[in-house]
Amino acid sequence: MTGTKLKSQGEAFNSWIKEVDSIVSSTQAVTAGGDPIEYSDPHFQDQLKRLTACSINFDYMPIYPINEQIAVDLLWDEIKAKQDGIDEQSNT
Repeated sequence: MTGTKLKSQGEAFNSWIKEVDSIVSSTQAVTAGGDPIEYSDPHFQDQLKRLTACSINFDYMPIYPINEQIAVDLLWDEIKAKQDGIDEQSNT
C-alpha cells in the first residue's frame, strides 16, 4: 500500500503520521556488513527508541501512543517488506 493520501486535515495527526512514516521508512533491512537486521542491532534499537518517543502533540500535552511492542511490530513489518523486495529483485 504505497502512495496513500491522507484525507484528514488535522495538524496533530498528520504531523505524527509523517514522523512515524519517516522513521519506519528509513529502517534498514540489512546491516552494513550485509547481514539481516536483528533485534539486538544498534540500528534496530535506535529505530525502536525513535518510534516510542514519537508523540502526537496537542495543545494541552503530548501523547505517546506507540509502546515498545507496537514499535517492534512496525519495524519487523517494514524489514520483512524490504527483504521481500530484495528477494524479488534477486529472483528476476
